[in-house]
Amino acid sequence: MSLDRHIIIEIYPWETRVGITEDGKLVEVFWENPESKVGKIYKGIVKDVVRGLSCAFVDLGFNRSAFLYTGENERFRNRGSVFSMLKKGQTVLVQVKKEAVAEKGARVTQDISIPGRHLVLLPNQEGVSVSRRITCDSRRRDLKRLLEEAKPQGVGVIARTNSAEAPNEEILAELRELLDLWERIKRSYESTRGPGVIYEDLGIIECSLREYLDVNTKAVLINHYEEKLRLEELLQDKHPDFAFLLRYEEGDLFDKYGLEKELKHALGRRVWLRHGGYLVIDETEALTVIDVNSGKYTSNSEFEETALRTNLDAAAEIPRQLRLRRIGGIILIDFIDMKKPGHQEEVLNRLQQELSKDKAHTRVMGFTRLGILEMTRQKSRHRLRQLFTEGCRWCRSEGRLPAVGSVANEIRRKLVSMDYILANTILCQANPEVIRELSGDRNSMIYIEERLGKRIVLEEEPGYDVATYKLFSR
Repeated sequence: MSLDRHIIIEIYPWETRVGITEDGKLVEVFWENPESKVGKIYKGIVKDVVRGLSCAFVDLGFNRSAFLYTGENERFRNRGSVFSMLKKGQTVLVQVKKEAVAEKGARVTQDISIPGRHLVLLPNQEGVSVSRRITCDSRRRDLKRLLEEAKPQGVGVIARTNSAEAPNEEILAELRELLDLWERIKRSYESTRGPGVIYEDLGIIECSLREYLDVNTKAVLINHYEEKLRLEELLQDKHPDFAFLLRYEEGDLFDKYGLEKELKHALGRRVWLRHGGYLVIDETEALTVIDVNSGKYTSNSEFEETALRTNLDAAAEIPRQLRLRRIGGIILIDFIDMKKPGHQEEVLNRLQQELSKDKAHTRVMGFTRLGILEMTRQKSRHRLRQLFTEGCRWCRSEGRLPAVGSVANEIRRKLVSMDYILANTILCQANPEVIRELSGDRNSMIYIEERLGKRIVLEEEPGYDVATYKLFSR
């Protein structure tokens, strides 16, 4: 499926963000978060083994033990009880699968996976599989034969979608690199006094380029010149055909290209559709419910055609919202009732067509007898609302407020773009918590003052809520 994709990279001392747009719409956003642990490989120590839950709790050096569910680990299948495999005090090699959320610790697995651009190495599994998105039967057979002959016994390999067009020599070279990396990880595991991290994946910029830089990419925009030169050198070495796509642009690129506005809209419940209908998205801890409404959409045709048109608009938009909001788990979609035979199938086909663009694994179960569509989506990262909002201390989390750190970063971005101000001083008035967040990161304030050549004065306004602030010269 042909897409018009742009990768937009924004770098500041306090954060790095990468936005992915497809056909002019924001679909994914990634942040460089030092606290993120998904994908990292650790040497852990088993703290407890729980028979009733078929799980173990593993110390990785965090405040909370990680949760290792043995029922889904390949190495435990058909090998007897978890108690015969794991003992308290034993060291284990695990990879973080899901971040810690609320009171729950991180979820880990012993089914290690090491991703490359064309392949994923599964060192604790066996066999070769090929991405379902590679639909050419002959290419699937060729890849399977190539990898089965090249890989050693006792390891598994997945051929990713990118391998469909890649030369076999390039695929085999990457396989050798991944196998060498696995040997280094094993040596590090043996030499490290646990618990602790022994392998981290690439940074957020390199990971985003690995996952999204392909023939559909029209441009890679970045606002940091030195980093642009580094990436240019990296691409010339690894992917010279894409190096020309890299382009430096100064300023706040998320604001310039409308990504900031789309992010804020993604924190709301209501999403307007192309022809005037709208979605209402309610996220709960257990599942996500999406209601489809006809809204402002009016048509001279009968109601059934109005319902179909609105539902088709919703089926096209919902997959984008799931990706952008990072929604995973169980998802229920209440489409407008359709009576005519074939209309449900038409909506289902549109939904699955759009879901095919999603790199996360999705599964559509179909419509229930009540007309509710059931589906699931793989979840591993924090949802957007968890990153940008926090529980309201006054309403006990029944509502949401902007997170203090998120507002502080927004102010920093606004300040750094105020080079048009003639005065020598810029005054920032904000909620006391936001001011404390800003003043606590002195390095970022020094960076902004030096870049603007102006003095920044921070002033607390106790009457302001967290989201309210003012910037003006004096």
